[in-house]
Amino acid sequence: MANPTRHFNALTEPEQERLSILIEECSEVIQAGCKILRHGYESTNPKVPLSQTNRQDIERELGDLLHALTRLCMAGDLNGAEIERRRDSKPAHIAPYLHHQEGGTHADTAS
Repeated sequence: MANPTRHFNALTEPEQERLSILIEECSEVIQAGCKILRHGYESTNPKVPLSQTNRQDIERELGDLLHALTRLCMAGDLNGAEIERRRDSKPAHIAPYLHHQEGGTHADTAS
Protein backbone atom coordinates (compact mmCIF):
# COMPACT_ATOMS: atom_id res chain seq x y z
CA MET A 1 0.00 0.00 0.00
CA ALA A 2 1.22 3.50 -0.82
CA ASN A 3 2.37 5.78 1.96
CA PRO A 4 -0.78 7.80 2.86
CA THR A 5 1.24 10.75 4.21
CA ARG A 6 3.09 11.36 0.94
CA HIS A 7 1.20 13.43 -1.58
CA PHE A 8 0.80 11.87 -5.05
CA ASN A 9 2.43 14.86 -6.79
CA ALA A 10 5.62 14.46 -4.71
CA LEU A 11 5.87 18.22 -4.16
CA THR A 12 7.29 19.46 -0.91
CA GLU A 13 5.30 21.98 1.09
CA PRO A 14 7.66 24.83 0.06
CA GLU A 15 7.30 23.81 -3.62
CA GLN A 16 3.51 23.75 -3.28
CA GLU A 17 3.55 27.16 -1.64
CA ARG A 18 5.72 28.70 -4.37
CA LEU A 19 3.53 27.24 -7.11
CA SER A 20 0.41 28.45 -5.32
CA ILE A 21 1.84 31.98 -5.18
CA LEU A 22 2.59 31.84 -8.93
CA ILE A 23 -0.94 30.67 -9.74
CA GLU A 24 -2.49 33.35 -7.54
CA GLU A 25 -0.41 36.07 -9.21
CA CYS A 26 -1.34 34.75 -12.67
CA SER A 27 -5.01 35.05 -11.78
CA GLU A 28 -4.51 38.62 -10.56
CA VAL A 29 -2.81 39.54 -13.86
CA ILE A 30 -5.74 37.99 -15.73
CA GLN A 31 -8.22 39.98 -13.66
CA ALA A 32 -6.32 43.23 -14.24
CA GLY A 33 -6.16 42.52 -17.98
CA CYS A 34 -9.90 41.88 -18.11
CA LYS A 35 -10.57 45.22 -16.40
CA ILE A 36 -8.49 46.95 -19.07
CA LEU A 37 -10.45 45.22 -21.83
CA ARG A 38 -13.74 46.27 -20.22
CA HIS A 39 -12.89 49.80 -19.10
CA GLY A 40 -9.55 50.89 -20.63
CA TYR A 41 -6.05 51.52 -19.32
CA GLU A 42 -6.78 54.85 -17.65
CA SER A 43 -10.02 53.86 -15.90
CA THR A 44 -10.08 53.79 -12.11
CA ASN A 45 -12.41 52.28 -9.55
CA PRO A 46 -15.17 54.88 -9.12
CA LYS A 47 -15.91 53.57 -5.61
CA VAL A 48 -12.35 54.13 -4.37
CA PRO A 49 -11.17 57.75 -4.22
CA LEU A 50 -7.66 58.27 -5.65
CA SER A 51 -7.49 54.63 -6.81
CA GLN A 52 -4.81 53.49 -9.23
CA THR A 53 -5.49 53.33 -12.93
CA ASN A 54 -5.95 49.94 -14.54
CA ARG A 55 -2.53 50.45 -16.18
CA GLN A 56 -0.90 50.95 -12.78
CA ASP A 57 -2.78 47.95 -11.42
CA ILE A 58 -1.60 45.56 -14.14
CA GLU A 59 1.96 46.88 -13.82
CA ARG A 60 1.84 46.13 -10.08
CA GLU A 61 0.40 42.68 -10.68
CA LEU A 62 2.99 41.89 -13.37
CA GLY A 63 5.73 42.88 -10.92
CA ASP A 64 4.22 40.51 -8.37
CA LEU A 65 4.11 37.78 -11.03
CA LEU A 66 7.77 38.34 -11.91
CA HIS A 67 8.62 38.05 -8.22
CA ALA A 68 6.78 34.73 -8.00
CA LEU A 69 8.57 33.47 -11.12
CA THR A 70 11.94 34.60 -9.76
CA ARG A 71 11.21 32.83 -6.47
CA LEU A 72 10.53 29.56 -8.34
CA CYS A 73 13.74 29.92 -10.35
CA MET A 74 15.88 30.83 -7.34
CA ALA A 75 14.58 27.76 -5.50
CA GLY A 76 15.46 25.54 -8.46
CA ASP A 77 11.86 24.59 -9.17
CA LEU A 78 12.09 26.05 -12.68
CA ASN A 79 14.94 26.66 -15.11
CA GLY A 80 15.25 30.42 -15.63
CA ALA A 81 17.53 30.00 -18.65
CA GLU A 82 14.94 27.82 -20.36
CA ILE A 83 12.23 30.38 -19.64
CA GLU A 84 14.40 33.13 -21.15
CA ARG A 85 15.15 30.94 -24.17
CA ARG A 86 11.44 30.51 -24.78
CA ARG A 87 10.83 34.23 -24.30
CA ASP A 88 13.46 34.98 -26.92
CA SER A 89 12.06 32.45 -29.41
CA LYS A 90 8.42 33.48 -28.96
CA PRO A 91 8.44 36.39 -31.47
CA ALA A 92 9.17 34.02 -34.35
CA HIS A 93 6.44 31.65 -33.22
CA ILE A 94 3.77 34.31 -32.75
CA ALA A 95 4.56 36.50 -35.78
CA PRO A 96 2.29 34.66 -38.24
CA TYR A 97 -0.68 35.19 -35.93
CA LEU A 98 -0.23 38.91 -35.23
CA HIS A 99 -2.70 41.26 -36.89
CA HIS A 100 -1.82 44.62 -35.32
CA GLN A 101 1.75 44.23 -34.04
CA GLU A 102 5.22 44.16 -35.45
CA GLY A 103 6.47 40.58 -35.48
CA GLY A 104 10.02 41.48 -34.47
CA THR A 105 12.28 40.52 -31.63
CA HIS A 106 11.85 40.68 -27.87
CA ALA A 107 13.51 44.11 -27.93
CA ASP A 108 10.67 45.38 -30.16
CA THR A 109 8.16 44.71 -27.38
CA ALA A 110 10.18 46.05 -24.45
CA SER A 111 8.78 49.56 -24.22
